[in-house]
Amino acid sequence: MIAPRFSSLRANIIAVVVLASSLAVGFFTAMMSYVNTRSSIAQLDSRLATLADVIGQNSAAALDFRDAKAAEEVLGALRREPPVISACLYNARAALFSEYQRDANVPPCSRFAAAKVTGRDGRSVTRDILRATDFVGSIQVTADVRDLKSRNNRMLIVAIMMALISLSMAGFSGALLQRRISKPVTQLASAMNQVTADGNFEARVAVKGNDEIAQLAAGFNRMIIELERRNQMAQRAESKLLEQARTDALTGLPNRRYLAERLERELQRLRQEKWVIGLLYIDLDGFKLVNDSLGHGVGGLLLCEVAKRLKSRVRGTDTLARVGGDEFTVILTGLESNEDAVVAANGLIESLSRSFVIEGNEITIGASVGITTRHPAVNEDPDLLMQADSAMYAAKRSGKNRAVLFSPELGLMARERLTLERELRGAIGRGEIYVEYQPEFNATTGQLVRFEALARWKHPHLGYISPVRFIPIAEESGLIYGLGEYVMEQACRECLAWQRWPNAPIQVAVNVSALQFASEMIVEEIGAILKRTGLPPELLQVELTESVMIGSLDHSAQKMMRLRSLGVTLAIDDFGTGYSCLGYLPELPFSALKIDRSFVRNLHLSSETATMLHSMIELGKKMGMRVIVEGIEEESQLETVAAMGANEVQGYLLGRPSPTPRIQFAEYLEAPKLSIDGELIEPIEF
Repeated sequence: MIAPRFSSLRANIIAVVVLASSLAVGFFTAMMSYVNTRSSIAQLDSRLATLADVIGQNSAAALDFRDAKAAEEVLGALRREPPVISACLYNARAALFSEYQRDANVPPCSRFAAAKVTGRDGRSVTRDILRATDFVGSIQVTADVRDLKSRNNRMLIVAIMMALISLSMAGFSGALLQRRISKPVTQLASAMNQVTADGNFEARVAVKGNDEIAQLAAGFNRMIIELERRNQMAQRAESKLLEQARTDALTGLPNRRYLAERLERELQRLRQEKWVIGLLYIDLDGFKLVNDSLGHGVGGLLLCEVAKRLKSRVRGTDTLARVGGDEFTVILTGLESNEDAVVAANGLIESLSRSFVIEGNEITIGASVGITTRHPAVNEDPDLLMQADSAMYAAKRSGKNRAVLFSPELGLMARERLTLERELRGAIGRGEIYVEYQPEFNATTGQLVRFEALARWKHPHLGYISPVRFIPIAEESGLIYGLGEYVMEQACRECLAWQRWPNAPIQVAVNVSALQFASEMIVEEIGAILKRTGLPPELLQVELTESVMIGSLDHSAQKMMRLRSLGVTLAIDDFGTGYSCLGYLPELPFSALKIDRSFVRNLHLSSETATMLHSMIELGKKMGMRVIVEGIEEESQLETVAAMGANEVQGYLLGRPSPTPRIQFAEYLEAPKLSIDGELIEPIEF
C-alpha cells in the first residue's frame, strides 16, 4: 500500500528544502537585526560619552564658582542633541547642582549622584569632572532609545518580507526537484509492495539511466533474485528447524518450548472437557554425584536411559518432556482426580528405582516429583509449571525420592522463598548481614583458642532471619559465593584485632559450604582474602562438612592440600550427621574433627550414644586430629566430654554467639578456668 501524501517523499523533499531555506533566511535576518541593534547602541553610547566629556569640561568653571546659571546654560546646549532627554550635574559632594530635561515627561534627576543605570528605553553615561587633577563633580547624560528601536523594527519587517519571498521561491524549487526523484521511487515502492504483500518474487523495476536512482532499481532487482533463491532454501529447511526447536538434542524428547505450547493447548481444551489435567515435575536425586564422580559423558548416557524408562511408563496421550539438566515433566490428560496423578508419579519413581548399568558402572538414582492439577471447575489460570516446581522442591526437602502434591501452603512457602531470595540479593550492600562469633575452649585448661564466625541476617522489616532459612536459599540461588566471601573477610579482619589481646594467638573458624568449596578458584579466593586483611594463615581454620567428600575425592584432596600449603588449618564440621564414610578420612588432610551437637544433646538418653561419642573422639585423636565437641549446654556434658578426652569444646554453657567478641574475652579473663588435671572448678559463663 502506498503511503499517504502527507508522508510521501514528495512532501518530504519540499519540506526539507523549505526548512533549510527557512533556517538560513531566519538565521541571516536574526543576525543582521542583532548586529544592527548592537552597532546602533554602541554608537549611541559613544556619542553620549563624548557629550558627557565636553559638557563636563565646560561646566567645571561653573562648579568652581558655584554659578548655577552658567551651568544651566552649558547644559542647555544639549537641546541640539535630539536623543538626549536629560542631563544631571552634581558637585564634588555628589549633590545635584543643575539639571536639563527635554520635556516635562522626563523623570527628574535624583538629588544625589547615582550609579549608571541602563533601562529598556534609555541609555545613560556618567563621567567625572576634573580640573587639573582635582575632582570637582560629575555629570550623567541620558538618551532615549525608542527611536532607535523603531528604526530597527522597520528594518526587521523589511527583512521578514524578503524572507517570505525567498521561502516561496524555495518551495517552488523543491517541487521541481521532487518530480524528478519521486516518480522512480514510487515505481520502486510499488514493486516492493508486490513482494512483501503478495509474495511475488517476479516483480521487477525498469532501469533507466545511470544515476543513483537507476542504481537503486538495479540493486533491487538483484536483491529480489537472491531473495527468491533463499526463500526456496528456507522452505525446505523450515520443517527441520521447527522440529529441532521443539526437541531436546540429547534425549530426543520434547523440550521446554514444546511443553509450553502443548500445555497451553491442553488448558484450552480443558474449558470444553470435563477431565482433570495433571503436571508432574521430575528432578533426579543423586545425578550431580554421577556427573562429578563418573563424568558428564556417563551422565548424558544416564539421562538417555532415564528418558527411555519414563517414556515406557507414560501413556500415548500424555506428554513427556525434558526441560533442562536432570529435570523432566509429564502432562497427564484425562484424569478423574488428583489421586490418579499421584499414582502416575509413584509409578515413575518406581520405574527409576532399579539400577542402571552405564559403561560397566552400576548406578542407582532416585527422583523427587512435584505434582499439580487443574480441574475444569476452577476459573483461575495458575502457573502450573511453577506450582509443580514448588511441590518438587518440597519433595526434596522432605527426604527426596518421593512425590508431593501441590497445596496452597506450598505456594505460600515458594513465595516466601522468592521474597527471601530477592531481599538476600541486596542484604550485604544494605548492611543487613553481620557476623557473630562463638568461642571455643581447650577442654582441659579452659583456655580460649578460637571464635567460630557465624553469618547472621537482620532485615529491617522481616526482623531476624535464621541461618537455617537463608543459608539453603543462598546455596540454591548461587548467592552463597558472595555471602561466604563477605563473612570470611569480615572474620579475618576481626581476628587480626584479637591478636592484641593478652591470650593471643586466637584463631577464627569460618564455615565454607560444599558449593563454595567446589569452585575452582576457592584456594585463590581465600589466599586473596588473607592478603587483603593481613591475617597470618595459621590463624584461619576453614571448616568443611562431610559433603565435600562426595564426588571427586582426588580433586577435593588436592584443594585441601593447597589450602594446607598456605598455612590454613582444616576441620571437618558436623561430623556424624552426613555421609560419614570413614574410608575417606585418611586421604583428606584435616587437622580437626568437629563432632555434631546432636551426640551431646542425646548423651543422657542412652549408653550407646555415649559409646559412639567416645569412639569418635578416640578415632579422631588416633588419626592425629584435634577433636572439637559442639553443643555443650550443661556442666555434666562438659565433665563427660572432657573425661572422654576431647581436645576442645563449644556450646551455650561456655559462650553464646555474639557480634562483640571483645566483651566475651574480657569476661573470659575474669571467669574461673578448668584446672590442669581436668577437674572443673567453676564453669565459664557468658
